[in-house]
Amino acid sequence: MRPGRLTILVGCALLGACEDTRDLAPASADTPWQYQPSAQGTATPASSAGAATPAPTKGAPPEFTVPLNTATQLPSPADLDSGHVYSLVELIDVAQRRNPTTRIAWEQARQAAIGVGMARAAYLPAIAASALVGDEYFQSPFPDNLVPKGFIAVNAQEAIPTLSIGYLLFDFGGRKATLEEAHQGSIAANAAFTAAHQQLMFNVARAYFTLDAAGAGVDAAQQALTDAQVLQQAAEAQFGRGLATSVSVQIARRGTAQAKFDLSQANSARQSAMYSLLEAIDLPPTTKLRVASAAERPLPPSTGRTVEDALNEALLRRPDLAAAVAKLRAADAKVAAVRSESAPKIGLKMGVSGNFTRFSTDGGPYLGVGRPAGFGFLTLTWTLYDGGLLQNKRRQAQSQREQAADELKAKTDQALRDVALAYDQVETGLQQYNAAVALQKASEEAFHSASDAFGLGVGSLNDAVTAQTALAQARASVAQAHAQSLVNAAELAFATGLLTSSTRADSANALP
Repeated sequence: MRPGRLTILVGCALLGACEDTRDLAPASADTPWQYQPSAQGTATPASSAGAATPAPTKGAPPEFTVPLNTATQLPSPADLDSGHVYSLVELIDVAQRRNPTTRIAWEQARQAAIGVGMARAAYLPAIAASALVGDEYFQSPFPDNLVPKGFIAVNAQEAIPTLSIGYLLFDFGGRKATLEEAHQGSIAANAAFTAAHQQLMFNVARAYFTLDAAGAGVDAAQQALTDAQVLQQAAEAQFGRGLATSVSVQIARRGTAQAKFDLSQANSARQSAMYSLLEAIDLPPTTKLRVASAAERPLPPSTGRTVEDALNEALLRRPDLAAAVAKLRAADAKVAAVRSESAPKIGLKMGVSGNFTRFSTDGGPYLGVGRPAGFGFLTLTWTLYDGGLLQNKRRQAQSQREQAADELKAKTDQALRDVALAYDQVETGLQQYNAAVALQKASEEAFHSASDAFGLGVGSLNDAVTAQTALAQARASVAQAHAQSLVNAAELAFATGLLTSSTRADSANALP
C-alpha cells in the first residue's frame, strides 16, 4: 500500500476514534461516573488519564461523586453593624439591596424596554454597506473560429463597494402590532418588578414578626422554667417538713425538666426563625444580626371597611393583575401582527455602488472600468404559499391569546380569594389576641392561687403544676397571637396591593 493512502487511512481512524464518546458517561445505571479533571478544570473521562476517584474496595458500595465545584462561593458578607439593632424598615432596605429576586425582575424589565426599542427600529430605514474585493481566475468557452483552442482564460481583479438603503413603506399594521406587543410586554415586566418588591417586603415582614414571636416564646418558656423551679423548691421544702411525699417531689422535678426541654425547643424555634429572616434578606446564615423587638408594637385596628371595598382595591392596585392584563393585550397585538404577515409588503430599496474592476484575457493587458452606479426600486413581497406556516402561526397566536385570558381570570380569582381570606384573618386574629390576653390573665391568677395554696400546705401539687402548665401555654399564645395579628395586617395590605414601601410594612396603618 502506498504511504499516502496509509496516511489517509490512519487519519480517518483517528477521526473516528474522536467520535467514540462511550467513556464520557457511566458504563451502566448503577455505575458511578468516573471523571478526570483536565488542565482547564473541566471533567474528562477517567479512561483517558486514569481515574480521578479511588477504585472502590471489593464488596463496598459504589461512591457517587462529582468534581469539586469551585465556581460557586459563599455569599459576600453583609455590610452590617453588629452592634446596631435593626428595625423592620432597615431590614427591608437591606433586603432590597441584596436579594437577587428584585435584581432578576429589574433585568427582565430592562430587557423588555430594550425590546420596545428593537420594535421601533422597524419604522426606520436600514442602511448597509458591503464590499466585494478579490482576484478571480476562470476559463470561459469561446467560438473556435475566433479562438482555436475553444476557450479563453480570464484574470480579473475586482473591487465593488455598495451602500444600500431599505425602507418598509406599508405592511398592513404589522409594525404597529409588533410595537404594541413589545410595549405591553414592557408594562408587564415593570409590573412584575413592582410585584417582586412587594413580595420581598411581605416576606421580610412575615419573617420579622415570626422571629419576634419566637423570641417572645423563649421569654415565656424561660418564665415557665422559673415557675416550675419555684414549685420544685416548694415541693422539696414541704417534703423536708414531712408535709409532702417523694412522689410530689418527683412530679415537681419532672415539671422542671419539662420546662427545660420546652425552653430548648423555644430556642431552636427562634434560631430557625432567624435563619428564615436571613434567607428572606439574602444574608449569609453566619450573619450575626440584632433585631428590634415588636412586642410593644400596637396591633392594627379593625379594617373599618367592607370586604367588597378590599376586593375592589385589589383589582385596582395589585401589580400581578396589571401584569396579567398587559400580557393579554400583548397577546392580542401578536395575533394582529401574525395576521399582517399574510398581507403584501411594499418597500423601497435604493443604493449606490462603484465598479472598480480590471481583467485580462489569455495573458493580455488589463482592461478596467471605474464608474459609479446607482439603483432604486419599489419592492413588493407577498407570501402566496408557505406550506401552512402562517396558518399555524395564527393558530398558535390565538391559542396564546386564549391562554393569557385564562391566566388573567385565574389570577383574578386567586387575588379575590387571597383578599377575602386575609380580611377574615385580620378580624379573627384580633379576636384571638384579645381572648389570649384574657386567658393569660386568668391563668396568672390561677397559678398564683394554686402555688400559694400549695406552699401553705392547703393545696395539691397537681393543681399547681396544672396551673403552671396552663400559664406557660397562655403566655406563648399571647406572643403568637400578637405576632400573627401583625402578619395578618401585612398580608392583607400585600393582598390588596397596598404594601408599597418599607414604612407601610412597618406601620399598623398599612391596613386598607
